Amino acid sequence: MDPIVSFENVEVDYDGHLVLKDVCFEVQPGEIVGLAGPSGSGKTTLLRHLIGLKRPVRGRILLFGERLARLSPAAQRRLRQRIGVLFQGGALLSSLNVYENVALPLLEMGFSDTWICPMVSLALSLAGLPPENAPRMPSELSGGMVTRVALARGLVAEPELLLLDEPTAGLDPVVADAFIALMGDLQKSLGITALMISHDLRALERLCHRIVLVGDGRLIAQGRFHELKQKADPRIRSFFRLDGERNP
Repeated sequence: MDPIVSFENVEVDYDGHLVLKDVCFEVQPGEIVGLAGPSGSGKTTLLRHLIGLKRPVRGRILLFGERLARLSPAAQRRLRQRIGVLFQGGALLSSLNVYENVALPLLEMGFSDTWICPMVSLALSLAGLPPENAPRMPSELSGGMVTRVALARGLVAEPELLLLDEPTAGLDPVVADAFIALMGDLQKSLGITALMISHDLRALERLCHRIVLVGDGRLIAQGRFHELKQKADPRIRSFFRLDGERNP
């Protein structure tokens, strides 16, 4: 099958400074790929380029086989409607309740109330939230519930690709593990395709089919979690906190 995401020899910049070069990786349908690396290594910048908020300095980024940079604004909007996003920290709108936050993508896409209500209910259920939470305001929610509401909002339009930006950041280990288990169940039952930025080694190990590790201005390595842990490269061992261990 054709990849849903494809980075081909991509160079990206941030405020005019080259951040990453020679980035090549793909996301195939039905897999979760982890995008990992030190803070400031360009992971979020790659996502911004992927959804067309910025253009790469060099190389090609394909989304659903299309090159966003060559599409009209209307065509770009239609392509983005096939993507769900879970922003770091949830990014819920504080003036809207849970139902309204989850419904927002559907309203922007022009769905009628007849469709919105059952779709929001289904999304909340998939995210493990009982319907009685729908009228609650973000200020009334725990960190774990905010993340689940954000996940429901990302899922509500039945996206073909889900982008997750540090979904377990700031959560205590028990809540983070519950979210990881939920995402694992959703991937198995729905065949979700996702690109996930994360520093959380548990999330990367338990959820991701492959890890793409960036740092020092380039793609350092990619592969399965256990494969990368066998590498002797000190940058990889540092990320996996293996500096004090012997190489196998």
